[in-house]
Amino acid sequence: PAIRNARRIGMLWAWDVDPEYIHAPYFARRYARHAMAHGVLLRPIGNTIYAMPPYAINAETGAHLAQSALAALQAALA
Repeated sequence: PAIRNARRIGMLWAWDVDPEYIHAPYFARRYARHAMAHGVLLRPIGNTIYAMPPYAINAETGAHLAQSALAALQAALA
């Protein structure tokens, strides 16, 4: 429920985190740190998270990216 306005253009994916769910300052910095801890490089700018996965991606890597992005979001919002 914290995600708003998910979108993509080609292989550039972005989604916004509803500001009502962000209860502490420096969300982007916290999110980036948690994403890196899960082994993924995602670019948060403000409350928008960007992902640019490689063009050649298998199901296992895609699942890891999705699970890690969600885990990082849950940790950053906790």
